[in-house]
Amino acid sequence: MRKNKGFTLTELIVVLAIIAVLGTIIVPSILGYVELSKKKATVENGRTIYMSAMLALTDEDAYESFYTPQSSWVAYEATADGRVINTTTEYKGVSSTYSERVGNVNSPLKAEGNYRFTVVARVDGYAHSTGSDWKNPSHITHVFRTWDYSDKRYTTFVKRLCAELDMKVGQQKGDNFQVKMPYTKRDDGGTLPLVRWLICYRLDDPSQVEIWAGDGYKCENGPAYRVYPNPASNYT
Repeated sequence: MRKNKGFTLTELIVVLAIIAVLGTIIVPSILGYVELSKKKATVENGRTIYMSAMLALTDEDAYESFYTPQSSWVAYEATADGRVINTTTEYKGVSSTYSERVGNVNSPLKAEGNYRFTVVARVDGYAHSTGSDWKNPSHITHVFRTWDYSDKRYTTFVKRLCAELDMKVGQQKGDNFQVKMPYTKRDDGGTLPLVRWLICYRLDDPSQVEIWAGDGYKCENGPAYRVYPNPASNYT
């Protein structure tokens, strides 16, 4: 008769300890690779949007539309490393950090090396819920399901951009939204999720077209981070 012998309690404890040690080493690495892949996917999506915008600008009418001067600029100030200058507001005990609009583009910059930019077009990277109170800083009050313009002067450019991206103006193309923005983690103190792509250009050098991620605060553009070119450090 052969007597079957199982694991002793000591052996089980040793095995579990080894598994626990391996878990503390492997799991963070896996999570790190997942996060890195999301960052790379976001930057690649930003590059796709950038290249489509540049192709659209080869059309003379779209170019003129894109660079039509505004009677009153809606601008934001950014740091050289691709982060917007933020401010905080509070409403009924709810606080939110959001991108601060520049009231006077001729006023001095807040720091040396900063620059100002304006938003031409926007689209939401994925479906998200909206709030009912536009005054509430925790609410995103609009969903741009296709490319839209921040000013009617940019209509011609937006239509050309949609043609380059094979998207119809005013609606999403089927079930495959081509501009998903999976990486939403923030490290700037902002409390709203990043849901919006923004096509911008620098006011000090309009040839510098940039793609930004935004949070859509109060139905505004809400830029937060530059994604392409030269992504902000949280995308690299």
